Amino acid sequence: MKTRSIDIFCQVIDNFGDIGVCYRLYKELSSLFPETSIRLLLDKTEEFFALCPEYQEISYKTYAEIEAEKESVETAEVVIEAFACEIPDNYLQKAYHNSKLIVNLEYFSAEDWTEDFHLQESILGIGTCRKFFFMPGISEKTGGIFTKAYSPNLSLQDFGITREDYELVGSIFSYEKDFTSLFESLQKRGKRVCLCILGEKSQESVRKSLGNFKRYDKIELKFLPFYSQENYEDLIQKCDFNFVRGEDSFARALLTGKPFLWHIYPQENDLHFQKLQSFLEKYCPENKALQNTFFSYNREETDYSYFWEHFKEIREQNEEFRDYIQKHCNLGIKLKQFIENF
Repeated sequence: MKTRSIDIFCQVIDNFGDIGVCYRLYKELSSLFPETSIRLLLDKTEEFFALCPEYQEISYKTYAEIEAEKESVETAEVVIEAFACEIPDNYLQKAYHNSKLIVNLEYFSAEDWTEDFHLQESILGIGTCRKFFFMPGISEKTGGIFTKAYSPNLSLQDFGITREDYELVGSIFSYEKDFTSLFESLQKRGKRVCLCILGEKSQESVRKSLGNFKRYDKIELKFLPFYSQENYEDLIQKCDFNFVRGEDSFARALLTGKPFLWHIYPQENDLHFQKLQSFLEKYCPENKALQNTFFSYNREETDYSYFWEHFKEIREQNEEFRDYIQKHCNLGIKLKQFIENF
């Protein structure tokens, strides 16, 4: 199918997580479908404006504006429903009859069941439009992850960091966590380290561990401001290691080929550990020590010893895994092919 219009719906629920993925999807589809009208439709805009300072150049609309259009609202041929979000009812009812395809873009998961669920149809029972599930993942049988970079190629100096002053430069973007053991483990290594602390929760957590100090022995802390999606992506590409959280920054860290640890979004009944285990079984199936490090990072007390002692081997493994992802798990290309073959 050659589509003339695509609408991407997003409810901003998890701070910058949901909108981060949807904004990246907007950029990806705009590149892959240069002659197609693409819009980003949001229930609120504050996080989007922070993530994309050049938002005036983006075609977007709010839920309030869509609802105000009532029955005169125009629907796209292809509707992307990010993370099973709610779509304004006046739009949805019209889309059932006027749109051709609704894609439910789900959250990333490495669990095996996603391979069977990927591209399965969800019967609507109304109108002529059809709906399918699209499951991001890290196997060839899933929808993949976004692999294209949109970074402006900045240097560390552009972030106020002189590379020659440090033996290691790393970034921390996390949920609430005690980082005392991190500083202690780095102190034992005896290296000159610069830690870039990003995000309110990360910065609050670090201050709880160290107070208002910006240096711990040979470790210097840089509390950096909020960056656009593109600048953050550039920063972690220039770092030697990255501690990331959520979904979008996790995928970016994976694609740097650098050593990283993932602070997965906590869920009730520890369901997030099941999701983490599924990822680790594909990422480092034979390396139990590295698996234990990831699990440890998602608990209060973290043992970083294996991470630092095997830093070079982890980097080499990550470079190989990055190459595999880029070759076999390109979400943008997979989604484009699905739409065109529909």
